[in-house]
Amino acid sequence: MHLLFASNDAYIPHVATTLASIFENNKDVEFIVHIMVTDISEINNAKLKGFVERYRHTLDVKVVNPNDLDIDLSVCGKWGIFPSLKLYAADLYPDVDKILYVDADMICLGSLKYIEQLDMSDYWIAMATDEQGAEEHKKRLGLIHNGFYGCAGLVWFNLDNWRNSKVHQKCFNFFNDPANREVIEFGEQDVMNKVCSGHIYELPIIYNMFSYYWLHHGRNIPVRYRKDIEEYKTNAVIIHYIDSCKPWFKDCLFPLKKYYWKYHSLTPWAEERYGYSKGYQGAFNLLKSRLKQFLNSFGLKYYEYAFDC
Repeated sequence: MHLLFASNDAYIPHVATTLASIFENNKDVEFIVHIMVTDISEINNAKLKGFVERYRHTLDVKVVNPNDLDIDLSVCGKWGIFPSLKLYAADLYPDVDKILYVDADMICLGSLKYIEQLDMSDYWIAMATDEQGAEEHKKRLGLIHNGFYGCAGLVWFNLDNWRNSKVHQKCFNFFNDPANREVIEFGEQDVMNKVCSGHIYELPIIYNMFSYYWLHHGRNIPVRYRKDIEEYKTNAVIIHYIDSCKPWFKDCLFPLKKYYWKYHSLTPWAEERYGYSKGYQGAFNLLKSRLKQFLNSFGLKYYEYAFDC
């Protein structure tokens, strides 16, 4: 199975953590790991290569200069260029027919064989739904009300169909059209949902379970999944740490960050620590938030923005 990541040097330890979770929970699968990077140090490259090969998988690193790409970097969205690099997969890997793109803020807790065995003959990509707020994204992009809008954090690409249908060209025509400058808010995610509409296979929600779905208020959970959300939480295959306060930061209060640290401990960066997030508001506010999370977790008092786990 081919895996794809997009990163810079600073994110390589988190890529390795995601990989550790995939490798440990898919020991019967042989992986070829492709990483598109804007920069990578010799030390991190060597560490990553040794780590992947220790699991008996293959690593392929490609350094990409964003200035060489046919994309308007100013409309890439708040995540910058990195997620948009996935749009080049069909061109950069001409001998690969299918590839799974994975964000580096995800942890895998189960098998990926379901994805690998999908019949994708009529589809360009497969991805799971975005959160409930994506209903507004559909309006903005002119998608039909009962249509689909997915999260591009995990995407199974049918690269053969992508090439045959010239999807690359379609995406960049939409991306770079000045008329769409005010329409695109979420970079390549918007573009893919618009261009690939009607050719997207919807993955079960367990393959992209946002950390938001554990918040007590539950408003981020797509309405059609709310009835059985506890079952989906129990059977989550991919946890997506969607918040800007990632699990590697000291001020992250999501209890399931424990999975991040479990797999981080298996990487060459096991001793690395990453301080506080940019949104850190000081020790006193963090203490108050931790108290609320404690009370919520034990059912003593409930808070909308505390996690039910």
